[in-house]
Amino acid sequence: MNTQVTLAPTRSAVSRTKNRIRENGPDFIVRSEAQTCQHDRNGQLWIRFESVAQRASDGKGGKEAWQGWLPVSEIEVTDGSR
Repeated sequence: MNTQVTLAPTRSAVSRTKNRIRENGPDFIVRSEAQTCQHDRNGQLWIRFESVAQRASDGKGGKEAWQGWLPVSEIEVTDGSR
């Protein structure tokens, strides 16, 4: 899974999802298929992404790509042709 996509939050997205896309996106690389995750007791589907931009702190004064999970129900793919 190395497809690059452009994401946007849905209207019903929570602030965490909106912030991750705003702070690290909108371009991401898909790193997993949609799946349930142990941290979500409601059983919704999540996808692991890695940001194309390197804006997250690496803890050493530098920057690195953000990696994390976003819920499928809170994201829209606006461009997946890359």
